[in-house]
Order: sequence, then structure tokens, then C-alpha cells
Amino acid sequence: MPSENPENNGRIVLFGIPFDPLRMEEALDRIFSFASGPGPRGCRIAATVNVDFIVNTYYALKSVPRRKDLADVLRRGELVLADGMPLVWLSRLLGTPLPERVPGSDLVPLIARRAAKEKRKLYFLGGTEEHTRFAAEMLCKKYPGLEIECSSPFVKLDSPDAEKLDREICGRINESGASILLVGFGNPKQELWAERNRKNLRCGIAIGVGGTFNFLAGAVKRAPGWMQKSGTEWIYRVIQEPRRLIRRYFIGIFHFGFMALCALLNPPERDGAELVREGEEDPWRPTGGGRFSPKGLQTILAAAEEGPVRIEPLSSRQRRQLKAHRLAHLVVQDRN
Repeated sequence: MPSENPENNGRIVLFGIPFDPLRMEEALDRIFSFASGPGPRGCRIAATVNVDFIVNTYYALKSVPRRKDLADVLRRGELVLADGMPLVWLSRLLGTPLPERVPGSDLVPLIARRAAKEKRKLYFLGGTEEHTRFAAEMLCKKYPGLEIECSSPFVKLDSPDAEKLDREICGRINESGASILLVGFGNPKQELWAERNRKNLRCGIAIGVGGTFNFLAGAVKRAPGWMQKSGTEWIYRVIQEPRRLIRRYFIGIFHFGFMALCALLNPPERDGAELVREGEEDPWRPTGGGRFSPKGLQTILAAAEEGPVRIEPLSSRQRRQLKAHRLAHLVVQDRN
């Protein structure tokens, strides 16, 4: 089913993921517009994507996804925000700029403040029981009238009793009457869990927030503001937890850097090829042999919501571009 958001036509494609070019306040408006209830596909899914998401989703040297399930969730999510300055910088270098970073750790307190004003109930799912409850109590104290319920179940996606546990968790969330669900399982577990349970949830939107509950509880300290704005917050985190994070971050830097270089060598062209077709059963055809325009890449992602995209023929430049932007696996029947 195509996306319900008319705004999605203006999404920015980075590594096969359609990012919403929204500022913080615009993201809040979108979240609360979804909070009234489920959409056509059930509870909507929102993700705040950083470099770690990209590294978890794709191989550095292969055009196919490392985690196709995660790539599909991000590609079909109703709201995808850039939580990482490297993504914002790359979008600007490619000529398709994202306006600013929208980190989940900053977004959650703003959601809480607005939820208190609009009488929207929140549900915190995940994290440790101590930190999650402390974060909820702290926000409720700060914003009078705010209601938050929370639980910290141990969730293993592939356990034999996963379906039964999912039903129990969804039941508690639905009984709470919460409008907005914040899931702190970490990536990719939180996105995969929300996707497979979206039809069982009655809240309007589920947002993956990673370790935000720990930040709010003070268990993990945020970097100074200047480091957050400069894109060097990861250095502060490595200093706090070197044994756990140093290998992950340095591997991620080289992995992401190689992918970014491939994308920069095959950027979208402002007046490049777009896609057209005569009828719904016909294959798409490029309007030229040069690289695709930003709109052409958006068309591929939008068409892929209904299944593999039939495009014929493709030029060698277009093939390279689709591989570099992690879109090649969505395209079939290339007869050139």
C-alpha cells in the first residue's frame, strides 16, 4: 500500500532510505498529527536514523542489504528523521540537503512537553526498569498533567514464545490508552519489533528512541552542546565507555565513509533522468541515460512499496548510481 503521507514525495533518499526533510518543530507536528489513532497499515513507525543504523543495515562492499528486514522497515516507515550530523553533511554534499539533525534524545522531552499540553498519554517500552521509570517520573514532574506508563520486558525477537509475549506487551500498551509509544530496545530490535506488531497496536505512532531513557535518567551523560552540534558527540561517548564503543565506532566510521564516498561519486543530478510509464502494468522507463535526478530516486522508493520496480533499460551510469545508493536490489527486469 502506498504511503499515506503526501509529503513523502519530497523525501530525500540516502542509502535507499527516504528521510523526511523536517526541522524539530515540524517533526513534532507530524508526530502529533499521527497520534490520534492507527493509520491504514496500523500503528505508524518512526525512526531516528544515525550512522549506526546505516552500518547495521548495509554491507560496505555489497549493494544488497546486510539486514533486508531492517532496510524494509526504514524504507516503509511513515516518519524517518536524521539523528546524525554525518547524514546531514552528506545530504548537503549530494545537493539534497536535510535542514538539521533531529536526535531522538532531544525529541523525547519535547514530545513529553507537548503531550502534557494536548493531554496525550505516552508509553515508555524498554530500557532497564529502574532507568525507564525514573525517566518517566522525572518528565511527569517537570510537565504537570503528563501521563506516562512504562514497562521493561525482556524481548528476544526469535524466541519460541515471542508471539505470546508480543500479544501480552501490546495488550498492556492498548489498555493504557497511550497515543504515542516510545520504544527503547535499541536498533535494530526496536524497529523490527514495532513493525511486526504495528497491526496489533492501537496507538497512533511508535518511535524508536534507543538509549534515550538512560540519557533522561542520567545514567549516561550527554555530550556538551557544541559537540552535539559539531557531530563529535560520538567521541564523548567513546571516552565514557571505551571498551564497549571504541571498536564499534571506528569500524562504523570507515564503513560509513566508504559508502558515503560511493554515493558522492554517483550523486543525483538536478536535471537528471526521471521515470515514466504509460500504464500501471508497464515497466518504468528513464527519460534519459544520465544519472537519476532526486525525483527519480524518490520515484523508485515510492514504487517499491508495492513490490520490485520494473525499469528498462538502464544505462551503465544509472546502474552504478543505484548500487551506490543501495537501490539496485529494488529493481528488476533490467534488459539493457
